[in-house]
Amino acid sequence: MKTMKIWRIIFVMCAAMLSLASCSSDDESEPIYTFGLTSAINGNNSEIEAIELAYSDAYKMNGIKFNSQSFAPGTSKELILQSCEQAEGAIQMSSLKFEGRYVYEVKSKDETVYHKVYGIR
Repeated sequence: MKTMKIWRIIFVMCAAMLSLASCSSDDESEPIYTFGLTSAINGNNSEIEAIELAYSDAYKMNGIKFNSQSFAPGTSKELILQSCEQAEGAIQMSSLKFEGRYVYEVKSKDETVYHKVYGIR
């Protein structure tokens, strides 16, 4: 009886270690991309909102899942870049004239995959 309990404890511990090991290796292979304005000089709330709205609309149109600052794990880098180009186009087509200077970026832990400056340089 005592031997059964010991084997159960060993089994549970091994299963827990395996599940933790598999989670950590998955996280390393899939980069998590974060996004947003990294700089806003002489920021105007309506300009900031216009930029953020253009990008979030493009992400939604392409079916990308995201929260306020990052994309869901496994989001395609190519789809993110395609969405960013669409947002740029929408901003360029708008009548908005920037009074401030804004930098929008998409990054992973290891690299900046997208960088765009709007407004006065």
